[in-house]
Amino acid sequence: MHLKRLALAVLPVAVVAAAMACYSDPVYPGNQVLGTFRFEARLDPARTTCDASVRDFAQLDDAGVFRFEGTFSRDTDAGTGYFTVQGFSRDAGYVDQLATSTLRANAPRATCGTGCEDSAIEETLKVTLFSDSQARTLNRDCKQHDGGIPEGTVPGPTENGYDVSLACGSLTDLFLPGTRNCNCQPATCTTAYIIQGERRD
Repeated sequence: MHLKRLALAVLPVAVVAAAMACYSDPVYPGNQVLGTFRFEARLDPARTTCDASVRDFAQLDDAGVFRFEGTFSRDTDAGTGYFTVQGFSRDAGYVDQLATSTLRANAPRATCGTGCEDSAIEETLKVTLFSDSQARTLNRDCKQHDGGIPEGTVPGPTENGYDVSLACGSLTDLFLPGTRNCNCQPATCTTAYIIQGERRD
């Protein structure tokens, strides 16, 4: 799970969430903070090809989930966006209500052998952001989201901060083989999660 691993600036979210226990108050890049969310990621067996029982590929708790926090921000002047996990920021793109962040980084795994130097993970976070009124339409439950945009005001800046309170979507970790002293088994596979994020700030 590598938002805990790739979120370390060069690490996936699945990895950072586990790797970092303490950190100072973060400063978010850009000039507009959309919000900080508590995410719950639940394994999606239908889209997962890795063996999720192997800790190289997933680090789930007994309920079959993992949790992390992340903050969406952007620079409205430069047109750039960011997703920050425990003080480490990665690029993110915003199109209408969709936020996407993809990061690739080297990530050693036991299933590639002890001498493997450059196995990697490519992690993609893709969520739709909903305003408070839209979230109420969904009863604040991503399972109610059918893929469309629910009734309510669209997310946007207000005098009390950015109006966004729910994030629904997916997290996908694509495990890639290395080329130096590697014998990755399997060579490549995917671990996929369904995620729901609730605004905490």
